[in-house]
Formats: sequence, C-alpha cells, structure tokens
Amino acid sequence: MNRMKRHVIELVRDAVNKYASMTIPTFDEICSGLELEVKDGKLPSGTDGAQKDKIIIINSQIKSEERKRFTQFHEVTHYLIEKDGDLISELHDYTINQEHGFKKPLETLCNIGAAEFLMPSKEFTKLYNKRGFNVQLILFAANYFKSSTIAATIQFAQVAPNKCIAVVCENGLVPNAPVPSQASFFTTGNQYHNKSKLHVIYSASSPAASDRWLAKYTIFPDDHVINQAFLRAEKLEGESEIPFPGWQESCICEALPDKNRVYALFHLSSLPDPNQMTLF
Repeated sequence: MNRMKRHVIELVRDAVNKYASMTIPTFDEICSGLELEVKDGKLPSGTDGAQKDKIIIINSQIKSEERKRFTQFHEVTHYLIEKDGDLISELHDYTINQEHGFKKPLETLCNIGAAEFLMPSKEFTKLYNKRGFNVQLILFAANYFKSSTIAATIQFAQVAPNKCIAVVCENGLVPNAPVPSQASFFTTGNQYHNKSKLHVIYSASSPAASDRWLAKYTIFPDDHVINQAFLRAEKLEGESEIPFPGWQESCICEALPDKNRVYALFHLSSLPDPNQMTLF
C-alpha cells in the first residue's frame, strides 16, 4: 500500500507542476489543465462528490468551504488514478483477496491525494522541522493551510518520521453499523447507540506503521488518556494501550482536545533526533 500511496503523491505533484501557478494550486486551474468539467448538483445523502470520466459533480448541499475543497481535490485524484492503468492494476492485485474489496483502499488513496493538493508534504515537513512533530501541529497546519483538520491529519501521518498513528475522535452518538460512502469520515449511520461516546471518526498511519489504523467508531475505555484529555479539556500525554485486536503493548499517546473533538497521536516508535530529520 505504501508504494501506491507514493505513486498517488507523484501523480498529484506532476499535475501541480504542469498546471498550477503556485505550490498550492487552485481547483479551477487544475481542472482547466486536466480539461475536467465541474458541476454542482444534488447527490445522495452521505455522498459529497462524484466523478465519471471527465465530469466532476460536487454536492450543492455542502456548506463548509473546507469540506468542499477537500471533496473537489478528492474527486480530481479519482480521475488521476482512473487514467493510470498501472496503478489501477496494482490496486486490483492488492485487494483481490481482501474482504472489503477495492473501494476502501481507493478512497484512502484519494484522501491522500486531496491532502497532497491542499498541503504539499514538502511544505508540511518544513512546518514540523520548525515547530516539532507533535499533535498540536494538526490544528496549526489546518489553520496555516486553510484546510480541514481531517486533511491535516492525513498529511500529518504521511510525513511522520516515526512509526505512528494519527487519530481524530469526536463525542457523539455512535452508529451500530458503519455506512460506507465516498467521504465516509463526514457521514454517520442511521442506527445509533443511545449514549454519546468519544469515538474514532478518522485515523491514518505513517508509512512505517504497516497500514495499521484504528477502525472508524472505535470507542476507548473511560480511563484512556484520550477520554481523560476530553474530560479535563487539556492536552495530556502518557502510556496508553491501542485497541487493535490482539494488541498487548502500550505506547506513548498525545491527546489534544478541541471543542467536541480530540486529536491524538500514538507513537509506536520513538521520534528520531530532530537534528537528523530531513525533508519529505
């Protein structure tokens, strides 16, 4: 999967180099360069965007500008992947024996592509070289790049210098059954537990973490550092278990609450010496 992630990042960089006037492109100039037609329209509930051939449709009901920008570049990445036969073939080979098939890895790659458009990894890495690699960087980067914290979380994991997992948790009713969608981290299911819980809405693993991530809707124990940070409304850090099936070890977890969310970082390995960090 890491090789496919790198492939997608290179596709995005090539498009930016060819068609953008600045390091961070506008959606219009990328679509103009790729000769894509863009329409606003009504899409099924839970679907923010759609792409077919050279047509991109963005759900006209989206109110958040950050969410809209992410969806726009998510769909552009769909197009870039679709026209790359080698990548499509590799993706099919990768998912041929997987229970959930082609869709979930494809959406992950499109999310990574959207994040690369919105906050280029080389620029993101410059930020952590200046400010340090810690969970506070997620909120800082989202503000710095005028993007969503979900996009920042994705890119945060992609440029990580160690083995780690970045997680976004939200307090609310937890669906009993996930409902797959093209932008699934923006949607919820129809059936819920009857009590609000702090639960995972998105997670991303660093390249060194072997594609480990926490499943959407994972609930943490009440005494977990993530829950404690939310209850105390303050950043906490400490040894913590990760709720993977069969996982027996603990690791350092940083948890940063912000309104109804907690952003967390599980360090599965130590950070390298800052003096040895290099650009992505």
